Amino acid sequence: MVNGKYKTNQGALEGLNETQELKTFYQRIMGIKEETAVQELAEHSELLSLKAKTILLKENDKVERIHFLYKTGGIVKAYYDTRKGKKQIHCFAYLPGEPLVGIMNIDKNMTSFVTTELVTDCEIVSASADDIYRLSRKSIDVALACTRMQGISSIREYEYEKMILSYNPLQRYEYFVETYPEIVDKVSKKEIASYLNMIPESLSRVLKKYKELHG
Repeated sequence: MVNGKYKTNQGALEGLNETQELKTFYQRIMGIKEETAVQELAEHSELLSLKAKTILLKENDKVERIHFLYKTGGIVKAYYDTRKGKKQIHCFAYLPGEPLVGIMNIDKNMTSFVTTELVTDCEIVSASADDIYRLSRKSIDVALACTRMQGISSIREYEYEKMILSYNPLQRYEYFVETYPEIVDKVSKKEIASYLNMIPESLSRVLKKYKELHG
């Protein structure tokens, strides 16, 4: 006791606060309502504040932890290496709860088909992949959250391929603006050009035409 009051263990208090924040995240953002599942996820997860250019996971790596954006303001890009040795951006993430990993299924031997790298400083939730897999086998809420996560990856893959194969350069940029309205001015022109599968010079011409059409 100090001055008649119990001395607070700051580390323990911070741990309790983080656990509560994680529980709130899983409940409100991820839509998981089962109290037991939420408690287990919170106990096996951690909140991380990471700097821009941090690589969370590399292409073809085994997925040991699954990351999610925690708050708005952060931007993450996912890319893969082409046969010519270039980095081709596959998608961006900027919404709370978005999974920061490229997977098509949830199992014990998950591998990522993309590299995920922070574009800006980010706060993320990092969870054990094994725990998510285990809980998905016994919790309907967690299983549904995993299904949504797989669905996001599949939809991104389908829409990206359709955009690259079917759209002209201007339509590709219009698709980018429609898909990622909040980050148009927050990522570099080089990154946008990579995502749209064009060289920066071509993007400059597209931007000029876009401004002529849309003001």
